[in-house]
Amino acid sequence: YDIFLCGIFPPAANVITTLPTMTVSRSSVIALAAITLASTVSSFTPKVNLPSIQKPSIRNWSDSKLFGLIRGEAVDEVALDENEGGVGLAKRSVIKISGVSRKGQECEAQELVRYDAMKELDVASAKSTLEKAGCTILCSGMGEELYQDPGTSTRYEDKLVKFGPSEAVKSALGSSSSEISDGGANTVVFNFLGGDDLIIGEVMDACEMLVNGMELSDKTKILFNSISFTDFKEGACSVTVVASEGQRAGLKGEDASLASGELYIYDGKWYSVAEECITTVTN
Repeated sequence: YDIFLCGIFPPAANVITTLPTMTVSRSSVIALAAITLASTVSSFTPKVNLPSIQKPSIRNWSDSKLFGLIRGEAVDEVALDENEGGVGLAKRSVIKISGVSRKGQECEAQELVRYDAMKELDVASAKSTLEKAGCTILCSGMGEELYQDPGTSTRYEDKLVKFGPSEAVKSALGSSSSEISDGGANTVVFNFLGGDDLIIGEVMDACEMLVNGMELSDKTKILFNSISFTDFKEGACSVTVVASEGQRAGLKGEDASLASGELYIYDGKWYSVAEECITTVTN
């Protein structure tokens, strides 16, 4: 018991003075231990500081910052001006890419021009201008793009992709029962017209089809024009092939373009462009 008291409970000055001179009974030791424990220990349960658990509150998402960010607020709101950055200009402009094509060689795009308008022509008047300028319409055709979903099939035969310019060329070449020739003209012009989605790469491929499908002299100069304009249907394209002698002296506007072989026949209507309508930095 002396060892128990000394090892566990430090002696109090008013209780135990000197252990060797102290004689106690078994019951006295138990009573003394109980008194000491009662005075020094308030509980045998470990004291643990647990975080307080609060009842979750229901969030009002309409008041959250994230919801406000997604919804947006009409504070200092500025209307979008599509003319900034050239978006409006591109939507309003008639975009023309011109270049040359040669037998056995790839087409070459050389110039990009923007017009602010495309003019529909009076057919009778346009025919008269072409005749006076020594121009002849060799062929014309319309084509539409087509993408056929092969589904789960991996066979090449089940995949079908048709491009508008190529389909227009097939239609133009098939419009004559005999081979189409330049008729001895010194210049032949391929004129393509389509919507905003007209792709110049597809037009240039179609030009090669025309060169290979027509009887053209090695001395014939081959030019092409590709116009994309939002007023025309997307996915559709027309091609008009004109043989020209380039007799445009004294002509202006659309007549000068016609005399150069620039004619676009689309769904039965005739169109062309005028040099005065070219968009520049100043206008």
